[in-house]
Amino acid sequence: MTGQRQALLTRSRAPSIIAAILVPLLLVFVGLELANEFRSNRTVRAEMDRSYETRSQIQRVFSLLQDAETGQRGYVITGEERFLEPYDRATEQLDDQMLALAQLFDEGDAQAADFAQLEVLARRKTEEMQRVIDTRDNEGAAAGIAVVASGRGKAIMDDVRTIVARMTETEAAELDAYAKAAQDRTARTEFMVGALFLALLGAVAATAFLMWRYTLTRQLMLNDLQATTTRQSAIFDGAIDGIITLNPSGSVETMNAAAERMFGYSAQELGRRDISLMLDIAPDGEGEFLKRLGASQGALEGGLLRQMEATRKNGDSFPVDVALGAMQLPTGTHIVAVVRDISERRRIEQLKDEFVSTVSHELRTPLTSIAGSLGLLAGGAAGALPEKAGRLIQIAQANSQRLVRLINDILDIEKIESGKLRLEMAPLDLREVAARAVEGVRGYADELGVRLTLAEGEAAPVRGDADRLIQVVTNLLSNASKFSPRGGEVRVTVDPERRLARLSVVDQGPGIPDSFRSRIFSKFAQADGSDTRAKGGTGLGLAIAREIAERHGGRLWFESAEGEGATFYLDLPLASDNANSIESDGPRLLIVEDDADAAEVLRTMLESDGFAADVAATSREGLSAARTGVYDAVLVDLQLPDADGISLIRALRAGEQTRDLPVVVVSADTARGKARGRSLEVVDWMEKPFDQTRLREAVAAIYERVADRKPLILHVDDDRDILEVTAAALNGTAEMIGMESLAAARAALARNKPDLVILDLGLPDGSGLELLGDLGDEHGRTVPVVIYSAQEMDGALANRVEAVLTKSRTSLAGLTRTVRRLTSPKDEK
Repeated sequence: MTGQRQALLTRSRAPSIIAAILVPLLLVFVGLELANEFRSNRTVRAEMDRSYETRSQIQRVFSLLQDAETGQRGYVITGEERFLEPYDRATEQLDDQMLALAQLFDEGDAQAADFAQLEVLARRKTEEMQRVIDTRDNEGAAAGIAVVASGRGKAIMDDVRTIVARMTETEAAELDAYAKAAQDRTARTEFMVGALFLALLGAVAATAFLMWRYTLTRQLMLNDLQATTTRQSAIFDGAIDGIITLNPSGSVETMNAAAERMFGYSAQELGRRDISLMLDIAPDGEGEFLKRLGASQGALEGGLLRQMEATRKNGDSFPVDVALGAMQLPTGTHIVAVVRDISERRRIEQLKDEFVSTVSHELRTPLTSIAGSLGLLAGGAAGALPEKAGRLIQIAQANSQRLVRLINDILDIEKIESGKLRLEMAPLDLREVAARAVEGVRGYADELGVRLTLAEGEAAPVRGDADRLIQVVTNLLSNASKFSPRGGEVRVTVDPERRLARLSVVDQGPGIPDSFRSRIFSKFAQADGSDTRAKGGTGLGLAIAREIAERHGGRLWFESAEGEGATFYLDLPLASDNANSIESDGPRLLIVEDDADAAEVLRTMLESDGFAADVAATSREGLSAARTGVYDAVLVDLQLPDADGISLIRALRAGEQTRDLPVVVVSADTARGKARGRSLEVVDWMEKPFDQTRLREAVAAIYERVADRKPLILHVDDDRDILEVTAAALNGTAEMIGMESLAAARAALARNKPDLVILDLGLPDGSGLELLGDLGDEHGRTVPVVIYSAQEMDGALANRVEAVLTKSRTSLAGLTRTVRRLTSPKDEK
C-alpha cells in the first residue's frame, strides 16, 4: 500500500511541478514570438528602404550616362563648347555614383555579377565618348559624326539599358519575395501565439486540479511514513555488515548492531565521538572533515570502496573493507560507511600466497632439474640409450613438461589476478612469433597426426613481449591440434592490415558448441562431452591467452560453426614507427641526421654492407629511438634542428640503457665538436664529405670481438643439480664457474671478471640481487646478467639485467640460446 501511495504522490506532484514550470515558459515563449515579430517588421522596413535606395542609385548612374551621351552628341554636331558642360559634369560624378552603388551590394549578392558587368560597360561607354570627342577635335565634324554613326556607342548604351533594367527587376523581385516571407512569418506567429495562449489556459486549469490531488495524496503518504521508518530500522539493525552514519564533522550519528559487535562499542558510547576512534577514513591534515575525506579518499558521489585497518575497543587492529557513500540531508552532506571484517579473507589470501610461493620455488626448481636432465638424456648427452629406455625417457620428459605447464598456468592466473603480470615490451615480428610457436608445437602435433602449416606473407611488426605472445600462439596451436582429427591440418596465417596485425589459427575440428561459447575464455572452462574430457587440459590456457592479448592492447576472439572447425584470431596494434622497426638479421644502426639526402646516402651505403639503418631527423627522436634498445650503434650529426649533437651524445652516455652504445660522429664541423666533447667516448670523428672507406672501417670496428677464447660465465644457484645440468648444456660453448652462495660468488668475482653472470634470486645467504652492485667497474661498465630463478623479480629492477628467465617456464634450451646470444660477437647474433 505504501508503494502505491508513493507512486500516486509522485504522479500527483510531477504534473503540478510541470504545470508550474510550463506556465511561465509559455509566457516567455509568447513574449519571444512577439518580440521576433516586431524585429521582423523593422527588418522588412529596412529592406524596403535599402531596395528603394538601390534602384534609385541604379537610375542615377544610368541618368549620368545618358547626360554624358547627350552632351557628347551635341558637341560633335555643333562644335559648341557649352554642350560639353553636361558631359563633363556627368563623367566627373560617374565614379562617385558607381562607388556608392557598389557599397549597396555584398560580395556574395546575386546582383554582384550584374554590377560588375555594368562597371565594365560604363567604363567602355566613357572611353567611347571620349574617343568621339577627340576625333571631332582632331579630324573635324564629319569624322566625329562618322564615328557616332558607326553605332558602337549606341550598342554599348543599349547593353547598359539591358543591364539596368535587369538589375531593377531583380531588386524588385527580391523585395517582393522578402515581403511575402515576412507575411508568412507573421501568419505563423499569430497562429503560434494563439495556440500558446490556449495552452496557457489549459495549464492553469490542470495545475488547480493537480494541486488538489497532490494535497489528498500527501496526506495518505504521511500515514504510511511511520510504518516505512520501522521497516528501514529493522533492515539497518539486521544487516551482517557494520553500518555507521557520520555527520559533516566526522562524528558518529548512528551504528547498527553488527557495528557494535564488530568494534565492541555500544551506540551510546560512540554518540558524537569522532570516527577516527575506530577507523581513520580521513587522515590527519588541515581543514574540516569533509575536505580531508575528499582529499584522501576521492569524490564520494559514485561511492568508494577502500581497504583499511580498523581498531576495536580493546585495541586490537583488524583489516576491513569500507564502502563510503554521500547522503545529502538538509543539514549538509552526511556519510554512510559500510564496514566488513575481512580478517578471514586475508588469512585465506595469505595461505594462497604461501601456496603459490611453495609452488613457485619448491616445485619449479626440482622440475627444472628433472626436465633439463631428461632433455639432456633424450638428446644423447649421456650416450646412446636402449630403445626401451629411450621410450621411457621420452614418456617421463613429456609428463614432466605437462606438469610444468600446469604449474605455470596456475602461477600465471595468480599473477593476472594480483596484477603482477609483467610484460617486457619490445619491437618484434608477429610472423616470427608464429614461426617459433609452430616449431615448438610441431612435435606435439606430429604425435597427434596433425599437420601444421604457416602461410607465407609480409612481416607484421608489433610491440610486445615475445615470450608471452609465443605462449598465446602456442596455446592456440596446441588446442587446434588437440581437437583436429588425425590426418587433419592446422593452418596459421599472419596478415598485416591497416592498423593491426592479425594472426589466425584455423583447425578442422568439431567446432565449439553454442552452449560453451560464452564460457570459453573463463578459468577452468571445459566443454562438456566425453570426447572433450578425453583430451585433457586445465581449462586455464585460453583465459591466460586472452588476458595477455588484452595487456598488449589487442584482442583474442574466435569464429566457429559446429562440425566445421574453429578459427581463433589474435589482433595486435600494428607498429609502423621506423625508430621501433623490427630487428633484421644484421646489426642495426641509428642515423641521427636532419639532412634527408645525406641520411639517405648513409643508409644506402650501410645497407649495402649488410647493416640495417633507421633515420631520426632530430635529437629528441634520436634519443627516444636509442632508448628502445634495438640499435647496435649511432651515427650522429653535430648540427641538429632542436639541439647540437654533443648534447645528444652526453644524454646517451648518461642513460643506463645507452651508456655503452657506440657513437660515430659524421659532421661538417668536427673540430668544434672535438673541443666540446673531448671527454666523450666516440669511436671516430668524421668530417663531411666523409671518406666511405674510413666510415666502413669505423662501423666494422664496433663489432670486432675477441674470438680466440671462450666466454667465462659465472652461474650462481643454490641448487647443485641446476648448476650441473646448465654446465652440461653449455659444454663447449663457454667456460662455466658454478657457485652456490653470495659469499662464494663474491670471492669468484674478486679472482676473475666474467663475461656473463647467470643469477638465481633465492640464495641461502641473501637475495641474488645483492650481487648486482658488485658487477660494475670504475668506468661505469657492468657485467651482463641473466636472472634465472623460480622467484619473480621486481619490474623496477628489470632494466639492470639483460634477461629475466623463469625456471620451468624457460627451458634449458631457451637459457642456452639466451647465453649464446649475449656472449657471441654482434655479427653472429
